[in-house]
Amino acid sequence: MEENITYKPFAYIDQYNPVEGTSVYYNTEKTLSVKKNDCTYGTAGNLVTLTAPANKFVSTKSIADANGQAESWLNANAQAYANNIGVCSIRPTAWRGENPSCVLEPATTLLPFDYMIIKYKWAFGAGADLDTFTGLINTGIDTLDNRWVGFGLASEVPSSALAQDSYVMWGGDVTDVTGVETCLLNFKKIKEDYATLNDIQARMAGVWWNSKNTGNIDVEITTYLGGTMEKAGKDIVNNNGQQVQQLNFSKNVSVQGQHLTIDQITNIGYINYSNNLSTANVVINY
Repeated sequence: MEENITYKPFAYIDQYNPVEGTSVYYNTEKTLSVKKNDCTYGTAGNLVTLTAPANKFVSTKSIADANGQAESWLNANAQAYANNIGVCSIRPTAWRGENPSCVLEPATTLLPFDYMIIKYKWAFGAGADLDTFTGLINTGIDTLDNRWVGFGLASEVPSSALAQDSYVMWGGDVTDVTGVETCLLNFKKIKEDYATLNDIQARMAGVWWNSKNTGNIDVEITTYLGGTMEKAGKDIVNNNGQQVQQLNFSKNVSVQGQHLTIDQITNIGYINYSNNLSTANVVINY
């Protein structure tokens, strides 16, 4: 875990002496925000922003190359920086279940972004073969609303679209006792094609196909600004963009069954995206 505790400073341009007559280019300011992720159970780390100031990375090729250096440095250092200077706090408490157990995640407002990757994760003992439902709701557009992606549903909306051109995409079915199912919400594409929508709402839900034990899962939400999206096996990845945030939420999926509808399974929560602000509010329901 050295990468989470060791912060690697960068060399400032005052240590660089360009060859006379050589054209040089400097980076613009870049930032990356991540949460401190080494807190003990029952506490949560705060969001910490690492900044690569303007004119700290130099290139003889282009500004884009200098910016790429800055972004690479941020990706290499942001988590260690957050873990070193961040603060662990007791999280707000809610309650769920017939026999209540502690739930620790409040609603969360995100920084501006273009793309959202949702990963539904389960570990050994949770259950076998989690099936996920992810889709848009309440847009008033028939070709968007309630078009769920997941096992036995669609793989992408619209049908056969590549990741960069899809509104919602599912990575594929994972049937094991541990696993991850991945979905993309491409808010950039939705904004381009439906510019008159002021707000875009998405719903997350899940059900155990084979068996349920504890039913506990984690929902990992990662946002990206810029770049392009690509399906890679059962994963969906961002190329050449900037990771903005990564948040994790706990949830209990209490329903087990096969060939169930969205109204019969466990509601996980909602994403409320503002077209005007390019940001969203995440609400995990209990």
